[in-house]
Amino acid sequence: MLRARLAPLALLAPWLLPGCAASRVPLPLPTPSPAGMLHLEGTEFVAARVHHGIPILQRSFFWDGNGEVDDTGVGLQWGHFVADDMALGVSGNATNWWTPGPDVQSVEIEGLLRFYPVPDWPLFVSGTSGYQLADHAIPPGGTVWNFSFGFGTGVELPIAAGTSALFGVDYHHVSNALGHESPRNPSQNEARLWVGCAWTF
Repeated sequence: MLRARLAPLALLAPWLLPGCAASRVPLPLPTPSPAGMLHLEGTEFVAARVHHGIPILQRSFFWDGNGEVDDTGVGLQWGHFVADDMALGVSGNATNWWTPGPDVQSVEIEGLLRFYPVPDWPLFVSGTSGYQLADHAIPPGGTVWNFSFGFGTGVELPIAAGTSALFGVDYHHVSNALGHESPRNPSQNEARLWVGCAWTF
């Protein structure tokens, strides 16, 4: 009697058992996202950083520099990768100049170019160019406004998916370029040491 009742189940066993066995096969784990910033075309990034500028006295490269003032500031950058390993964007800085007497504060807005010369390496080179406005003449004896540009190199250390710590050094130059009929062109050349963090999205 019992055997007669189990007979229908025996007929279904070939179809039920493979399904049960298949359900016990572990599903593949999701592929983890690569650590650090992405440098792929179409990717965007935001970077925050702090810097300290050390003046380079007299002539450096092709530009004279008579500024002798250290400065410290914070910055924010946004960039868009127009091609793999090449990004264009904007950079802004708010800086305190440690002048004798009352300090001077300035804000700066610049265009940004960043390029990774060797694919999949953390090394990059960058350049900026723009305009600076201060609340007093900087460097001392100069003007409250200046043109600015810089170039340098840095490295990335991956922290998490899409996130990297950044370390770098830039050559940075500010001068009024005798604009607005200024009779003098005081300028400052400096090495800007900086650290920051960047996120891609």
